Amino acid sequence: MKTIVLKINSKNPEINKIKKAALILKKGGLVAFPTDTVYGLGADALNPEAVKKIFAVKRRPRVNPLPILINKKNDLSKYALHIPQKIKRLIDKFWPGPLTLTFRKKKIIPDVVTANKKTVGIRAPNNLVALALIRAMGKPIAATSANLHGRPSPVTADEVRKNLNNKIDLILDGGKTKLGIESTILGCAATPPTLLRLGAIKTETLEKIIGKIKKK
Repeated sequence: MKTIVLKINSKNPEINKIKKAALILKKGGLVAFPTDTVYGLGADALNPEAVKKIFAVKRRPRVNPLPILINKKNDLSKYALHIPQKIKRLIDKFWPGPLTLTFRKKKIIPDVVTANKKTVGIRAPNNLVALALIRAMGKPIAATSANLHGRPSPVTADEVRKNLNNKIDLILDGGKTKLGIESTILGCAATPPTLLRLGAIKTETLEKIIGKIKKK
């Protein structure tokens, strides 16, 4: 496989390039693309065979679940069973943005995405390239950092290429990512919510909106 690298305008993504990337995903391929945090490696979240490729290419243990990326907060109810009212306040404040929230998943999400767990992490990224790609897909993208497992998360397309060249179909080069740090992950399937990973948003910032958060 030869990996294609396409330069794309981060402020006004070219629709032909977005469509090319979306078509690859729809056919079960893998695409790396910029988000607001780091570069993500994406597959069609509803295609189990495509999702398995992410684990294989990254050498990621299959026991580590993948989050899914959605285009807008109104899509959340398609994939999450229950959304607590106070968590909606976080969504209103931080989506799109660097906050991944986990909920009990609906059956539409394949078990391979969630490592056979009953919860799924969901985020709406604050990046025009990523959002355009999700829109063109018309479905969520399963995505994790576009690096080999255990390596630093990439913030440029060149770093992705060094990790995954000729292992994935396409890299959308939208320049350096804005934040350069992973999203904060908050478990919302139980009360109180649990901090699963500290990232771009501090715990104290979240607690100002929803109150006490349990530390894992």
